Order: sequence, then C-alpha cells, then structure tokens
Amino acid sequence: MLIPKKWIIVVIIIFMIVMVVILQSNQQDKVTDYLNGIESEALMEPDQNLEMLEFELEEEEEVVWAVDVKGEVKETGVISVEAGKRVVDVIELAGGFTEDADTNHVNLAELVYDEMVIYVPNLKEGESVPHSNLEANNQIRVNSATIDELTSLPGIGEQRAKTIIDYREEHGPFSNVEDLLNISGIGEKTLENFKDDVVIP
Repeated sequence: MLIPKKWIIVVIIIFMIVMVVILQSNQQDKVTDYLNGIESEALMEPDQNLEMLEFELEEEEEVVWAVDVKGEVKETGVISVEAGKRVVDVIELAGGFTEDADTNHVNLAELVYDEMVIYVPNLKEGESVPHSNLEANNQIRVNSATIDELTSLPGIGEQRAKTIIDYREEHGPFSNVEDLLNISGIGEKTLENFKDDVVIP
C-alpha cells in the first residue's frame, strides 16, 4: 500500500518542527547555564575582593619607630612615629618649639629613623652646637647626610653619593658602617679610607 505523498510531507514537517524545538531547548539551556555562571561569579566577587583587601592590609603593616626628643621642645621624651616621617613631624608631635629654641641647628626635613635622638638647642648655646648631620668631631651621619656632605668623604663622588642616598631611601637607614659595602663601587679599601669620618646612626 502506497502512502499518500501529502502524508509524507506532513511527517517531514512535524519532524522538522520537533528538531527545531529540541535545538532551541538545548540552546536555551546553554544560555541559562552561562547566565547562572556569570551570576555565581558576581556573587563570589565581593568576597574575593574582601579577601584581597585584607591580604593587602596585612602586607602593609604599619612600621613604628621610637624617637627620643630632647632640648627646647614643649614635650620632651620618647615619641612613637610612623616610618617615613620627618623631623618636622616629630617636633609637631612634641608640641612644637619653645620660645628659646635655636631652630637653625635642626634639620626639619631630615628623615626619621628608629632610635633617633633629636636635640633642639637653645639660643644661648649658639654655635657651640654641631650641625644636625655632624658629630662634635665632624663625623658625618650617613643616615641623614646630604650629597655635599657625602662627597666630602674620600673616594665618594657625586654619583656614588646619590647611590648611597637612593639605597638609604629604598632599604631604610644603615645599621652599621659595613652596610655601605652593599653600595656598588664601595669596597673594603674605599670604606677603610673614610670609615673613621662617618658615624651610624
């Protein structure tokens, strides 16, 4: 028995419709899965950001240094300051200068370091007080010396003086004279030539 041609056409059309429905259903499932994935990532992102923020805060733990302030300031004593502060910040924390303070002998721009002593002389002491970067015997304080002061040392030119200052700012103050051997171009022989001319801290 032969099947009428029109029935064959109807079956083909029904088959095509079924296939289209199946394909659309599969595509819709893929789109739904994709959207669900985006939603899940969006929901997780704040927690991940919070964890990263907490990690960064732990990494940037505050470094606090103890500085001994003496002389003509309103509040003498040991003051705790954050790393990277300058003498002017410490003076402010100490209540500022007294009326008798000789500020000409205080380097307010000097970077603070741990266990630093800041002495503010009075006006009557005058020129008997050494410069803030020099000891009484004219030794240079490497941790706060300027380029001009460093170049006064035997074997230290302007470029090497800049290297010392850059190293000091990047790694913090020198702990001992031998730390200067970490500077490119400064060997034991060079250090021996000016070792007695510097002081740390």
